[in-house]
Amino acid sequence: MKNILNKQKIGIIGGMGPFASSKLLEMLLDRSSFLGAKNSCDFPEILLDSVPIKDFISDTRSVSSSKKILSNKVTNMANQKCQKIAIACNTAHIMFPELNEISGGRMISIIDAVKEKVTAIGVSKVGLIATPTTITSSLYQKAFKDTGVELVIPGMSLIRLAEKSIRDEISGKPNNQLRKLLLNQTIDFMVKNKLDLVILGCTELPLVFKDFKSDKFIDCLEALSEKLIN
Repeated sequence: MKNILNKQKIGIIGGMGPFASSKLLEMLLDRSSFLGAKNSCDFPEILLDSVPIKDFISDTRSVSSSKKILSNKVTNMANQKCQKIAIACNTAHIMFPELNEISGGRMISIIDAVKEKVTAIGVSKVGLIATPTTITSSLYQKAFKDTGVELVIPGMSLIRLAEKSIRDEISGKPNNQLRKLLLNQTIDFMVKNKLDLVILGCTELPLVFKDFKSDKFIDCLEALSEKLIN
């Protein structure tokens, strides 16, 4: 297995936010080790570009300028012969079709990775916690449309609470009280709607819930890492 791993070249465009993309790198290394990598030369080559751009978590006015920056980053990774390229941000997938075309079809979608993981489990009703832009852009709603899985969107109060927690994680100064409040409200959301699973549809959310392990949560970073190294 290790001879296959070290022939892979993976590009990660991160920085949205920085700690989430760092966590994805760690997960890729852990997964490589699990699959047989032992020495430094056994691991895949991974390029991580942490890009400082204006966020569009709840305001899409900066999308046009951000798309130009990300297009250049994708072009650079394609020119460096990355076989797989991923963006460590769900919300940035509003640009995915254009970026995938620039990459020559090398982009791995975190949305599709999550969808495949959920449908493989074989559940019928799942919830989604994500940024306001991810939800209003219907990224996950479109992905699950023909899967037979009912996708439940939370109310605005939970969406806004998630946004606050996400911004705290991006700052590197998480608020533990806010983490607990979001966890409790997410569990309430799950129970009231009789959900089989809840998708953590923002790469910061696995960091928010890092001290709470549950097989009822679908970690989007984990789904992406499995898709990138399989």
